[in-house]
Amino acid sequence: MDVRLLAVSDEVEPQLLDERTVAAQGRVDLVIGCGDLPADYLDSLATAYSAPLVFVRGNHDPPAGQGEYLREAEIDGRVVKERGLLIAGLEGSIRYSDGAHQYTERQMMGKVRTLRLKLRLRHPDILITHGPPAGVNEGTDAPHRGLVAVRRAVEWMRPRLLLHGHVHPYGREIVREGQLGETRVINVVGHRLIELSPR
Repeated sequence: MDVRLLAVSDEVEPQLLDERTVAAQGRVDLVIGCGDLPADYLDSLATAYSAPLVFVRGNHDPPAGQGEYLREAEIDGRVVKERGLLIAGLEGSIRYSDGAHQYTERQMMGKVRTLRLKLRLRHPDILITHGPPAGVNEGTDAPHRGLVAVRRAVEWMRPRLLLHGHVHPYGREIVREGQLGETRVINVVGHRLIELSPR
């Protein structure tokens, strides 16, 4: 049976917590947070949909260890198995100011290499990031450019899905889905309901 993922990022959508919406969405097996969302919103989604939560922080989230986030659900630099899926996480965006969870290419490449070692040649089903990979779904301004290091992560790890946020539509049409090799790259700003079959 396919695993139904509710992936969220960047924009709190109160209607997702409405009882009628919860009923209409149907079964949700896993809630995935791709950053820039408050802890209470993520917790409320996991509770409303009776589903486990995994998430990474975005560039507008409080520094590591701060906020009422469920610590075991945070998977930056970690590999976890949920609902039969192997999931890896990388927080943050490209560095453009002095805020938390912003990385230079060199810093992110260090995180990617460490994560790759933890995978031990396994290919994750899902890689969760906040910012997009360079060249796919990225924004046109400096803060929303994709990271080459994230692109390398996809090329090396070959996940089936890369879920990210960070690039907002702001009322205009943007590319929300792309392809990088075998990997489907999806911008989940707001929310996306995605189905993925376990291997």
